[in-house]
Amino acid sequence: MDVPIYVNGRAAGRLAIRQEGLYTVFTASLPPMEGLTRLWVFGGGQSGCLGLMAPGPEGLRLIRRLTKLERRRLPAVIDCAAAMPPSGDGWTERVDGSLVDPVRRLIALPARLRRETPGLRLLGRNGRMYLVFHY
Repeated sequence: MDVPIYVNGRAAGRLAIRQEGLYTVFTASLPPMEGLTRLWVFGGGQSGCLGLMAPGPEGLRLIRRLTKLERRRLPAVIDCAAAMPPSGDGWTERVDGSLVDPVRRLIALPARLRRETPGLRLLGRNGRMYLVFHY
């Protein structure tokens, strides 16, 4: 099974998922990119990180072999993947444009407010404003 890998909202590569005996093997490749790049998978409203992609002569590559127990931390059905640079502040941008901080269990949704409203938790990042919620 192959699913698309998105970079900044555009399909840029493919993630191959196949079963090899007791292992599920994930093979991803992308064109070269600057900096560290983390590969995330999404499906059924869930997400999970596969790991950092390694630079090579032909671009970025990731091969992961997961046991059945390790595979459980990822979505059961994977619809797509996204390559995103890791941030030092704990926030990770998702394919849909939202931000997630899994450690603090926070999600931030892009917002355009007409006026400041007391009591709202706001986050400014990369020139955009986000509403922050606990999940």
